[in-house]
Amino acid sequence: MPGLVAILAAALTTATGAQAQTTPPPEPIDLIASLDAVCISAGGDRARAAELAIEAGFSPVPASMVPALRNSSETAGFMKSSAADVTFVLTGTMSRRVGRERVTMEICGVTSRPTEHRPLDQRLRQTMGFAPVSDGGMDIYAWLQTPEGRAPARELRDPTFLAMAGTGQMRMVGLQRSGPGSTLIYFLPRLD
Repeated sequence: MPGLVAILAAALTTATGAQAQTTPPPEPIDLIASLDAVCISAGGDRARAAELAIEAGFSPVPASMVPALRNSSETAGFMKSSAADVTFVLTGTMSRRVGRERVTMEICGVTSRPTEHRPLDQRLRQTMGFAPVSDGGMDIYAWLQTPEGRAPARELRDPTFLAMAGTGQMRMVGLQRSGPGSTLIYFLPRLD
């Protein structure tokens, strides 16, 4: 009998070791899919974005953990982590003056550390289908959402930005890299 116990124990150890070796490491979060599932799907509705974040496995964080963004209000944060990365969703409203106009933007972003910048850049460019405009350390994909599809912006100087924001159909996705992390932010600008 002791020999049988030893054989079973050895078999169990071998099977467990084989499982441990064949179990792939956790996949890092897909920032583009998360932005689409939470932020873009919410369409600027912060309450809906919060619901979608929770459905996607994010947990609300206290206000003290929500990053302070310049000219922002009504911010909320949600976080989840795995062995591969730590991911954060941020919602809120941001305002800025452009010339004599005041622009208000509903914002919803997803940030993750670490990320592989080059593959993310390539996938985002492919997903968007047009080139970004660089603006202050952020690549911005800006377009008007028309019945025929996306009408991308080739540049975002103040007059162009204001004309697009004035339609109520402007959409933007910004990509910002910071050390080992990347942030994707969905903006819905409007003129007040």
